[in-house]
Order: sequence, then structure tokens, then C-alpha cells
Amino acid sequence: MLQRCCAPFRRLIRTAGRSIVLALIALSAVASPCDAAEADAVLYRIFLRDGSTLVSFGEFAQVADRVVFSMPIGGTDANPVLHLLTLAEKDVDWERTNAYVEVARARRFAATRGEEEFAKLTRDVADTLYQAGQVNDPAKRLELAEAARRQLIEWPQQHYGYRADELAQMTTWLDQVVSEFRVAAGKSTFELALVARPSVVLPKAQLLPSPDLRERAELALTAASRTPDPAERVSLLRAVLDSLQPDAPEGSWMASARGRASADLARELQMDQAYADLTRQTMARATPLSRRADVRSLESLVQSVLERDKKLQHARPAEMAGLLAALDAQIDSARRLRLARDAWLLRAGLIRAYWGNIREAMDRLLSVRLWLTDVRQLAGPSPGALRKLAYEAEWAGNQLARVQPPAEVASAHSILGTASSMAVRAAKTRLDALRSGSMETAWEASSAAAGSLMLLDQAIQELRRITREPAPGAAPR
Repeated sequence: MLQRCCAPFRRLIRTAGRSIVLALIALSAVASPCDAAEADAVLYRIFLRDGSTLVSFGEFAQVADRVVFSMPIGGTDANPVLHLLTLAEKDVDWERTNAYVEVARARRFAATRGEEEFAKLTRDVADTLYQAGQVNDPAKRLELAEAARRQLIEWPQQHYGYRADELAQMTTWLDQVVSEFRVAAGKSTFELALVARPSVVLPKAQLLPSPDLRERAELALTAASRTPDPAERVSLLRAVLDSLQPDAPEGSWMASARGRASADLARELQMDQAYADLTRQTMARATPLSRRADVRSLESLVQSVLERDKKLQHARPAEMAGLLAALDAQIDSARRLRLARDAWLLRAGLIRAYWGNIREAMDRLLSVRLWLTDVRQLAGPSPGALRKLAYEAEWAGNQLARVQPPAEVASAHSILGTASSMAVRAAKTRLDALRSGSMETAWEASSAAAGSLMLLDQAIQELRRITREPAPGAAPR
């Protein structure tokens, strides 16, 4: 076909365009789409550094430090059973893998879209050259011819070198045309681009046939030993067992594969149980140690966990990371509790002395809570009780004012003083209401009594929190 195209190209040098268009149209007619049915997806091979090979159904993806791909396990070529897997990126022989990918893509392109894309190229170039033959402006004609030439040069680079030799021959013919157009356009400078054409060299890699059921099972067992995710290993081994006949004849490859898959699955499940037991037992010991602020015992527990993981050959790094993180949290909690308790012990003597100084004042304030409640509810008490309430609250306030509290309880001590002052005001305002018979004044006394009760409860809760030994979960103050 290309031999028949030579004459029109040569005549183009003299006729400025018409014959080369006819030649390209003729070549386009030969380049018809492939009659073979398209295959479903390309089977790529992933080569590992240890020499083993895995199969990827379609494209694989690199995500962070992992390679994610779908691997055919069972089924048929037309309807395979796929399993999603991940590999460590560092385990892949990328030079061999990428070379195989390039060759597989080129083969796929040639078998499916190659002829159709080639036909489109020849039609596009023919159209461009036909336009060049219709243009009277030499500069415009040269521009179109050079554009056609660039298409012929660039297309193989972008299409896996498909029919590159034929396009190189066509480019050689077109170089003569471009040279003539340059002369016609009045340009005499030499263009290196008319000679330099980058060659398309595909990597050397031999495509392997589609794996049969036996090879798929073997590759799946290989993948199960390579994937770093235990959950994926368990899932893959179960998929292998599902793809093989449970009643395979003794001594057959299928029975052997089932035996290996079953043994590997049993080991994985046993390892899962071992780490689950380790986690449960460790946390059962760590929780009470943390509540006792026993930091040393917790750190010893970490060492025993690491030794147990070593005996299990570090089979579950993710589970170990989670367990060690939980232990770190328990140790941090124990350290905080230890600090809080030691700080409390350091100040315990001062706090006990403070309690002794305010004990009687606290008792007197607590003794009048019922009367304060009556004032708040506008339910009494009697005038005598009100005078007693005012006396007791005022005495407690004076006693509290003479006490110098430690820094830890200064805020609560101030609240107690305010509560006693409001109790005095509530009692005196209630007496004023009794004398005047004014409900408005009675409500003022009620508000003062409510405030006194609220502040008294708040101060008591704060003092209890501060003066008691810190409980688990307490942070140092």
C-alpha cells in the first residue's frame, strides 16, 4: 500500500498538494477498525523484588506508600471474581512492572483502537494537506504542510509507537513537500526539524498469557503472604477457598492449594485471637493500676506486652500500635493522678488546719439552713428565729474573716463569707418586712436567702473537692 503511495507524494512536489491527499485517503481506507472483539480489561503483571509476580485486573493505583489493585481469584476470563488488595510500594520492582505496563498498553491499543485512531490521523493529515493545496498564499501553504508533518511525527509518541515505521516513511515524503513549500515561500534557511524525528522505543517485556484457575490460586496464595494488612490476608485466603472445590481428589493440585490456604487461614485466625487476648488481658490489668496511680507497674506492663509481641513475631503491627497507644493513655492518667495526690499530700497539713479553723463557723451556718429556706419560701420563721439566724450568720462571718485560708481554698472561703453576709441581710430584711407588713420587702428577703443558700452549697462542694484526696482522673491543680 505504501509503495503505491510513493508516486502521489512525489508528484505532490510538482503539483503542490493534490496527489498526497489522495494517497492519504487511500491509506485511510486500508486502516479500518479491528474486527476482533475488545477484551474486557488488560491483565497487568506486578513484579515484586523477591522475584514473584502478581496479576492486576486493569490499572493499579499508587496511594501513599501502598499499591492498590484488583486481583482475579476465581471465575472465568470473561467474568472473573475480583479481590481488592494492597501491597507495600517498596516491595514492587518498578522497572519491570512499568515496562510490562507499557507493552501491555501498546498491545491493548493495537488490538482495540489502533486502526481506528490511525485512520483518523490519516484523514486529518489529508484534510490539512488538501487545504494546503487550495491556498494561494505560499506562507499559509507552508504553515499547513508543517502542521501536517508535526501530526505525523507526534502521533506515534502519543500512541505507543503504533505503525511508527509507516508514519516515518510518510514523514520522509512530506519533508520533500515542505522543502519545496519553503522555497516557494522565499525561505532559504535550513530547518533541523525537517530531519530530526524522535524514535519510539517500547520497553522489552514479554507479555504473559492470562492465568488459568490453578495459576490464579497460586498467585492469590503468593499475594496473601505479601500483603501487609492482616484483614486482607484473611479475606483473600477465604476467597481462595471459595474458588476451589471442597471435594478435590486427594493428591491433586487443587487439594494441595486448599490445604495450604486452610493452614494459612488457621494461622491468621489464631494470630488474631492471640492479639485479641493480649489486648483484653493487658487492659484488664492496666485499668486498676492506673486508678491506683501505679506508674511503675504500668511501665513494666508495657515491657511485657512488647516481649509478647516479639514472641508472636510482630504479626499484628496495627493492633500493637493501638494497644500501646491505650497503655500510653493509662500511664499518662496515672502520672497525672500521682502528681495530684502527691501535691495534695504536700498541702494536706495546711488544709486540715484550715478545716479546724472554720469548723464551728461552718456548723453554725449549716444549722440555720432550714430558717433560710423558710425566708426564701416566705414561710417564716418566727421573729425569735430570725434574730437567732442573724446572730449565728453574723458570728460565722466574723469568724471566717479572721481565718487566713490556704491558696487552694481562697475562692471557696470568700464564697462562704459572702453566703454568711447574705444570710444576715435576709434575716434583717425579713424582720423589716414583719414590722412594715410589706410584701415587697419580704420578697427582697427571699432573694437574699436564696442567694445565701446557693452560695453556701457552692462553697461546700468546692471545699469537699479540694480537701479530699484526688480521685482517678483528677489533674494536678
